[in-house]
Amino acid sequence: MRQEPSPNGFTLVEMLVALALFAVIAVGALGLLRFSVDAELASRDKTESIASQRRFLSVWTADLAQAVPRPSRDASGTSHPAFEADTDGVMIRFTRSGWDNVDGAPRPSLQKVEYRIAAGALVRAGYPFPDGSVAEAGADVLSLSAPATVRFRAKDGNWRDRWDPQLSTELPVAIELLIPQKGVPPLRVVSLVGVNYQ
Repeated sequence: MRQEPSPNGFTLVEMLVALALFAVIAVGALGLLRFSVDAELASRDKTESIASQRRFLSVWTADLAQAVPRPSRDASGTSHPAFEADTDGVMIRFTRSGWDNVDGAPRPSLQKVEYRIAAGALVRAGYPFPDGSVAEAGADVLSLSAPATVRFRAKDGNWRDRWDPQLSTELPVAIELLIPQKGVPPLRVVSLVGVNYQ
């Protein structure tokens, strides 16, 4: 009695079906991987944007809260009010207290700072001394998609687009900063000025 040989392998049709199933699974897995990578990149960009805004708000709020009503002089000796806005390409310029001196450098605890818009970013620059010095190079504190705008709240309670103080030692009560953002309404930041000196 002779036995029929059992088939040991796959037919061509079975191989084609297996390859087709493998290709469908591979395409699905590749799509899922691509979606995961895109979601990770978008999440990282958004997280970095939020962190950048929080770092900026921390510095901005601290600077304005420590503003002091102290007029200053520039390198040529010209007197300037305690708080300036929209002058010489500078958005705001003022003197603040609380400048730490951890290395014991020969300088005061007051620091004159300015915020200006340059190359699509809000730049913060400090002065080595409140009087008779020029601003340092500065550092970008926030990327901007369009120029930011500011308004000032005076002691009479009214918001103003320009800051024209009657006294050289006068500070605004608060500042409203509008930061444009792509695809969403602008970020509105209202900060008190010189909290300890009002």
